[in-house]
Amino acid sequence: MVEHDSETGVLHDRFALPKWADVIGRLRRSEVTAILVGAVVLVVHAGFTGVSAARVKEMTWLILAAMSCFSLCRCLRLILETRQSNFATAIRSASPVFPGLWAVGLLWLWSAADDAAGNLLNVGIWTEIVLAAVIVFSVLSGCRSLAAKTQNSAVLLVGSFLVVIALGTLLLKLPVCRAPSAGGVNESADWNVALFTATSASCVTGLIVEPTGSYWSPTGHAVIFGLFQVGGLGILTFGAFVAVLSGRQGMQFREARTLRDMLDAETVQGSRRLLLTILLFTVGVEAVGALLLQGLWPDLPLRERVWQATFHSVSAFCNAGFSLRDDGFQGMGTLWQVWGPLTVLILLGGLGFAVIHDLWRFAAVRLRRRVAASMFHVDGQRPRLSVHTRLVLYSAVALLVVGTMGWFVLESLEAPAGDSVVGRFADAWFQSVTFRTAGFNTVDHQAMNPATKLLAIFLMFVGAAPGSTGGGVKTVVLAVTMLNILAVLRGRSRVEIFGRCIPTTQVSRSLSMIAVGIFIVMATTGLLVVFERQPDRFLDHLYEATSAFGTVGVSAGITSDLSMPSRLLICVVMFLGRVGPITLLLAMAVPGETGRFSYPEERVSLG
Repeated sequence: MVEHDSETGVLHDRFALPKWADVIGRLRRSEVTAILVGAVVLVVHAGFTGVSAARVKEMTWLILAAMSCFSLCRCLRLILETRQSNFATAIRSASPVFPGLWAVGLLWLWSAADDAAGNLLNVGIWTEIVLAAVIVFSVLSGCRSLAAKTQNSAVLLVGSFLVVIALGTLLLKLPVCRAPSAGGVNESADWNVALFTATSASCVTGLIVEPTGSYWSPTGHAVIFGLFQVGGLGILTFGAFVAVLSGRQGMQFREARTLRDMLDAETVQGSRRLLLTILLFTVGVEAVGALLLQGLWPDLPLRERVWQATFHSVSAFCNAGFSLRDDGFQGMGTLWQVWGPLTVLILLGGLGFAVIHDLWRFAAVRLRRRVAASMFHVDGQRPRLSVHTRLVLYSAVALLVVGTMGWFVLESLEAPAGDSVVGRFADAWFQSVTFRTAGFNTVDHQAMNPATKLLAIFLMFVGAAPGSTGGGVKTVVLAVTMLNILAVLRGRSRVEIFGRCIPTTQVSRSLSMIAVGIFIVMATTGLLVVFERQPDRFLDHLYEATSAFGTVGVSAGITSDLSMPSRLLICVVMFLGRVGPITLLLAMAVPGETGRFSYPEERVSLG
């Protein structure tokens, strides 16, 4: 029996449709199974060197079988979906790009190989590369589908970081990620070390229990690099960007709403425009930063110098604080690459992508108006920066000045007689920047005096701007709270700034975030004192707790000596600091019905 679809205008066989839909569903499940099998084989092949060395041919054939199954199912699904809908829709649903790319590579390798053994090896390597790309693309596409279906965006934000941490832990547990021991044997890292490092990298914190440069192998460095790059921008950002590059249709409303919440954009439409700005700006800034930082390692070969510069550039922009040098940048504060490009990368990453987008729009409009004004008279409303952008910029400058001058004065009180004033000021500038969630160091933080540590705790607690790669309670939250105090002193019921009024709900939320942040830091500090049984190091424990909550990554030298309960506690606090305690509470909240009535107000005494 033939039926006419009024929406698409296509004739369908009513009895044939379920059959084709069932076949297409089975092909989809077969693709997923092939991808999962291929992922397991790739992990075993790349991670367990002993197994892969003994079973090279078997591993290669398994990978070829997984890729062949995926390609066959994808091509069959493309044919069947073309019969059910138009070709363009089928291409978007069952893209043959990866099977086609793999087939072309196989033909070229087969024709260019001289012997069977070399041919099999090259085919295996090419298949591994294509299969790895398929796995990454599938994961990002799955995240995009979840973002389009979820009702609570906070749940997805929290879940995405948990998934990244779990995958990072499993990858860092592979023997290939651990640096060889004295006997040249690759041993697996301890579970607690892998979990702590994966959490710290995914939450762009920088706290470590083992030195990154010497404990992990180059493969481990690459995994950590990927974790803090994904953790800094967010896996949902990558998923949405892949969707744009693949030519798929625009983001659905729920997906755009989730992206808006993660990026702290003002509107759903703004999140779509902000996405491209984020990726282009990030790639451009990190590339320029890597170019400028290469002078820090002039004695290394070019390839290793490029890797060192790229690793530290991305780590600085993402405010991750990971360094391949076991002592960080200690003693290098006067080098222009450290106090210049490195600090600029940290500041740009901590401003927030919404601020960068607003500044770019403001500069572009001003430039167009200036060009137009040189040719004819131009009227109309002048471009203006948003209140959010201005609050971020003013608070960032104020905190940098307070941090630099405070650190310089406090550390100068006990500085050695022959200590360089210029070097001390350079260290003060760098610490003022890095305390805002970056995590690098040019001095030994354990040797700082208690007053300087208290100043650092304040800066770490405040953190960076909303929607940035940094943590803390955020600079705008501090600014709104200070404006609220000023409004109370003036006897005004509203918080006003720059000719605008801040909504009461945002003022209340700012106060709540500070209160929750103080509670988390104090509770963490108390538990650390209990677990470690070193009450004389209370200030160092407070320093560690604030660094974890603010996702800063600096330490007073106690991280590697923490007991197992303390390490797990710091992992939880780093996670809370990255996703935000308010976001976590929203994810855990049970949706309730809106009340149809409100209770009468009654005043209480506030002292």
